[in-house]
Amino acid sequence: MTVRTPLKLNGGNLQEMTSGEIDVIKNQVRYLYGTDPSIDLSQVASGGSLGTINDTRKSAGAYSTLTTRFPTEAETAEPGTVTVNYSRINETVESTTATADTNNKAFPIYQSGGNLYAMSLTDMYDTFIYPAIDTLTNGGDQPGTYRIHTSTSLAGHTLVSATPVFSDTRANTGAYTAGGIPETLDQPTTITNFYLFRTDAGSSSSYALPVYIRSDNNLQEYTAANFDAILKNCVRHVATSVVGSRIRYSINGSGNNRGSGMTDTILNGSGNYQQRFVNADDYRAQEFPDGSAVTASTYYLRIYQV
Repeated sequence: MTVRTPLKLNGGNLQEMTSGEIDVIKNQVRYLYGTDPSIDLSQVASGGSLGTINDTRKSAGAYSTLTTRFPTEAETAEPGTVTVNYSRINETVESTTATADTNNKAFPIYQSGGNLYAMSLTDMYDTFIYPAIDTLTNGGDQPGTYRIHTSTSLAGHTLVSATPVFSDTRANTGAYTAGGIPETLDQPTTITNFYLFRTDAGSSSSYALPVYIRSDNNLQEYTAANFDAILKNCVRHVATSVVGSRIRYSINGSGNNRGSGMTDTILNGSGNYQQRFVNADDYRAQEFPDGSAVTASTYYLRIYQV
């Protein structure tokens, strides 16, 4: 890895940038990625590329009936488990190309041994892009990255879809009554919805502009627009295609957690046995979901480099 110190103009003279000035450019790289990320997550109805996660809940057992007495608890079906599969997060890797440098003059200059040289594309990556990618994937709310949240609004973020990517449900114990036997087996209530957000880009940084070699071999300071375009293309391409620094997402795989854990909770009771007398020829019994809520699984959206 070769980190270069680009040159800037200071009063008409060439001067090496300070480490602080280089850090500001790295911040600009993160901002530029946030304006147009090349790794996109979306909410889909099913078949999302990040795989399947499960919401589980208890349901009532099937009711039993006898003509001369109530079925005993042992004769009555135990509560069952309902599993709902969610595969709603899809990752798309955009098509990008590396920034062209056909005349070896596209990038900023630096000095070594009293001579001036143009940075190579690898120098650009080492100096500005790889450090920015490291920050983008550190698990914080970084520009253009995605996270999970438990409501449909979050400051500094844009909601990807009002449809949740996961819902935690449990049996609605209040919906089951002895007088309703035979009760509908599955009577759920939603505990928490989980939504996909993208972190906003934030604000552009004002930074010292480096100098490059023109086609006529004279030196010139970049315009902010021109250098931004180079930085943006570089970071978008590295994020999609440069092995070791590609940005990707997983659920409970490698990487740093992004936002709220998606919890699957379930009641832990063994069944609430209830009876209903209808008439002398109809004695009914059924077991309803009961118990306390416990966490069966927790799923995390994670960001990583590969």
